[in-house]
Amino acid sequence: MQTNLFHATQQWIKGELLEGIIVALFGILTIGMAVALWQYGKSPAARSLVIPVLLCGMAYTGIGLSLYLNNRGAEARYEQAFRANPTEFAVKEKSRVEGFGYMYVISKTVATVAFLFTLLIFWFSPSPTWQGIGIGLSLFGLAGLAVDFFSQHRAEAYYRAILAALS
Repeated sequence: MQTNLFHATQQWIKGELLEGIIVALFGILTIGMAVALWQYGKSPAARSLVIPVLLCGMAYTGIGLSLYLNNRGAEARYEQAFRANPTEFAVKEKSRVEGFGYMYVISKTVATVAFLFTLLIFWFSPSPTWQGIGIGLSLFGLAGLAVDFFSQHRAEAYYRAILAALS
């Protein structure tokens, strides 16, 4: 049962690394879109998207790189802790996973608020600048939901493996 836990831990880490790469690439692509809008967009609507899209891209590049860099050496650290005391490792992992579950609620709330602000902006403001900000907010919210969708399912599977190892 314990080897199943370490396999689940390895899968968790691989998922975190992949997620970091995907988020960083999305951020870089989004920055590229902002540069293209700045370079080739001539309408007020295109110009209004440059800064919001650039900020969203920078945020996701930073988040993705941070996620990747923080988990890059994790497999060796986790393996060492697991080999030293598998039960203690499982207890610590259970506590760690329980400790970040609230973040999924926060990210869904932030995304909902971002979408709500986007709708309000589009209903009440004819300004291309404000509408560009709204599109940036919705892009940020949508990307966050997509990332957390996979992360939450991975966390739930990992948590089940931890509970199985402890039983």
